[in-house]
Amino acid sequence: VVDWDLKTTLEGLYAGGGQVFATGDHAYAASTGRWAGAHAAQYAMGASEPTVSRKQVDIEKTRVYAPLRREGGMDWKELNAGVCRVMQDYCGELKSEEMLKIGLKWFAELEAGEAASSYARNPHELMRLLEVFSIITNGKIIMEACRARKATVPELGFTRTDYPQVNPPEWRKWVTVKVDGGNVKVGELPLDYYGDLKKNYKTHHGQ
Repeated sequence: VVDWDLKTTLEGLYAGGGQVFATGDHAYAASTGRWAGAHAAQYAMGASEPTVSRKQVDIEKTRVYAPLRREGGMDWKELNAGVCRVMQDYCGELKSEEMLKIGLKWFAELEAGEAASSYARNPHELMRLLEVFSIITNGKIIMEACRARKATVPELGFTRTDYPQVNPPEWRKWVTVKVDGGNVKVGELPLDYYGDLKKNYKTHHGQ
């Protein structure tokens, strides 16, 4: 979720392009990226010097480089194919609570098993493997978001077989999901949470 400066709900993080909910092409990505970048730079200039946690850096380096230290296991292509299969089978065109829960269970098993023992032979394969790890995270986010919206919404191309009612009034809203303390929490925002378009445009564009 972003505000009029494209600042997210995470302190110090700004977003643009495909990270902002909207459809657009290069012009959209370039304009929002420029706007987010300008505000991010302004924020950084006034922010205090960050404190680097050496322990956190070491833990992350161990996680990132671990696949290079293994001599065998599943490579990125096999793991990616497995992830695609989970999404196709359990988060396809028709969705239900039961199927989504099974999909999340498969992702948990993939992370604990094949992903945890996967290997890479060179930096290129490592990059692709880390990309698959991110795809798994995104897959889990998508499934949790699908679980959170308990209605069928044709405008979103979204069909819940266990909630067949189309666009009920109580579900005309944005649904938010986040991880807090290891638990997934669901929230909501009104469709017009951003306020008056003309007024805010003038306020935030200095006109």
